[in-house]
Amino acid sequence: MYRNDLDATYARAEQLQRELDQAQSQSVQDKQRIAALTAQLEAMRQALARMPQAPQAMPYHGFPYPSRGSTVLVLGILSLVLCALLGPIAWSMGSEELRRIDLGQAPPAGRQGAIAGRICGIVASALLMFIGGLFVIGMLVALGTHR
Repeated sequence: MYRNDLDATYARAEQLQRELDQAQSQSVQDKQRIAALTAQLEAMRQALARMPQAPQAMPYHGFPYPSRGSTVLVLGILSLVLCALLGPIAWSMGSEELRRIDLGQAPPAGRQGAIAGRICGIVASALLMFIGGLFVIGMLVALGTHR
């Protein structure tokens, strides 16, 4: 699987070059196949010449984004221990990090931390909603008995 279309195009150009070299090296040469491969290869080279010369350097070991798995894990744990308001943040960041890992935009080494932090964020969010619901019910009961 290729990270982007440019990598796939370069790989296809290399494959065409190998096929052309193989066709030219055979004892019985198929001139029609050689002409077709040469035309395809030339068209691909022209298309590549119009594209940016090289993909931009990836600053994080070949990935455009650094791993945030440990950050998500810390936020998830803090949302359970200290402040449940961090739960939705950990949940959201964990989901985004897993999406980036699946798309090949972030290193897969952070997957376990992102999963664990996301789960902690989901649990903290559920607790936050439960406590919020209890607060609303308590307020309604207090308003009802006030008279």
